[in-house]
Amino acid sequence: MRILTTHLSSLTAILLILLVFPPTTLAQQSAANYFMDGVEAYDMGSYQEAISSLKKAIELEPSNLEFQYYLGLTYSAIEQYDEALRVFESIAETEPVTFRKAYFEIAAIYSRQGNYQKAIDTLTIVEDIDPEDARVYLEKGYAFQKSKQYNKAIQSFNAAKELDPKMLQVASYNIAAVHFEVEEFDKAEEMFQKAIEVDPATTTAENARQALVNVRKTKRARKPWYLSASFTWSYDDNVFFKALEQAAVVSPTGETLDEGDQFQSLFFIGGYRFINKKELQVDAGYSLYCIGYQDLVENNVMGHIPHLSLTYNRHPFYLRVPYEFSYYSTGGEENGKGFGFFLAFGGGAEKKLGMHELSPTLTIVEPHNLKSEITLTYQDKDYLDDVTPDASQYALAIVQHYKFPTRELYPRAGYKYGSENASEDIYSYAYHQFLIGLASSLLWDIRGDVSLTYERISFERNPYYSTEGERKDSKYIVGVTLTRPLSEIFSLTFSYSHTRSDSNVSEDGIDPFEFKKNVYGLMITGLF
Repeated sequence: MRILTTHLSSLTAILLILLVFPPTTLAQQSAANYFMDGVEAYDMGSYQEAISSLKKAIELEPSNLEFQYYLGLTYSAIEQYDEALRVFESIAETEPVTFRKAYFEIAAIYSRQGNYQKAIDTLTIVEDIDPEDARVYLEKGYAFQKSKQYNKAIQSFNAAKELDPKMLQVASYNIAAVHFEVEEFDKAEEMFQKAIEVDPATTTAENARQALVNVRKTKRARKPWYLSASFTWSYDDNVFFKALEQAAVVSPTGETLDEGDQFQSLFFIGGYRFINKKELQVDAGYSLYCIGYQDLVENNVMGHIPHLSLTYNRHPFYLRVPYEFSYYSTGGEENGKGFGFFLAFGGGAEKKLGMHELSPTLTIVEPHNLKSEITLTYQDKDYLDDVTPDASQYALAIVQHYKFPTRELYPRAGYKYGSENASEDIYSYAYHQFLIGLASSLLWDIRGDVSLTYERISFERNPYYSTEGERKDSKYIVGVTLTRPLSEIFSLTFSYSHTRSDSNVSEDGIDPFEFKKNVYGLMITGLF
């Protein structure tokens, strides 16, 4: 009797639940729970979990298009575009008017795939459904711009801001971006300024202010004439033995003077681009390089460097092929150190080196915020002192750059191999160089850069020492620079480098090529 009573009570409870919550309502409630779990997982970036929850919601409510829409968003987020398109196309076919937002997602996927015409065709369907939807024209503007249909892009952005005044700022910004892309710099400046004036406090306005700086820099860079100059005041606490090593014109021998001195350097470069197109530039010019020491005037360097270069830009490839003929002299007269100015501009200097250099660089902009630089270098060195043997050098350098998506951090890593063949074998050598570095934007518009370089040099023993076999040097260089713009033309840079080097040579237990050095510099640069 007690068992029967228990069963009757359970049946009564179930009947009451079914009366209060019919099966359909329970299923809907469960589907909604799965949907909310899926949305939460999607927002947190847990996409596989989101797919699992959303599919369970759809199984319980297969006609709920909002559930399907979020499933399509999740597939799109993990770049499963075929699955996403299948979902969105099904939604658009079922409810083309109510759920026209599915068309926007379809167009976005086509744009990500680089199929801009399909994106435009898809957005045209939405335009036919609702010609007053301003978002359609904004999205079509992006697609037209990507497909280089610039006039149509501007027309679409204008239509968007006319239909919806709230889009005035973003549309003005994008119109400016189109003008910038086609190098209509004055129009770009005008529209970026309009975007700022709409609401100066927004992120779009801040982006427009930065874009204005870039427009002005690019406008200046695209002028046929170019000119830049830098002046540096430095102190070296252990000067290299040979003058051309100070300017890194030749590889350091590993010998230092065990003396420190302050020096000044001036670098000037000017030229003219006689082919000056967006994708192709050819220019010729002249550079002047001058180093003057306060006391060690025998280490002064004067260089005259005419150059010719070709630049070809076709995204994602950027190629620059410069050729230089450098003519260097070293040493010189006593400088006017009583006046605090050490540059003698070659006065009393002796002819030292004529050098041909060809160094093409290919830059490849890659997906996922990566960029690669590949540089080949050939140098032919003709020494004019009748002492140093002539030489030729070949080098290959590869540097991989990366940008963090949400922070102004730019790490890099590189490798370089070089070989110099001299007319006398004992002066020939080969080297391997490894580099890691990090650049970042800091406070007060300061840009910082820190790098660590390791170099391994192998060459025949120095004839002045009795050690048999190959000489091998190991060198570590730590470099730090801090740069702050003073204006649109001038910038100020502080630099520091520490070098530590040793070798496998030993004379009476002493390594004659072991040294440490620190170099401090303060440089002002002008780009005109």
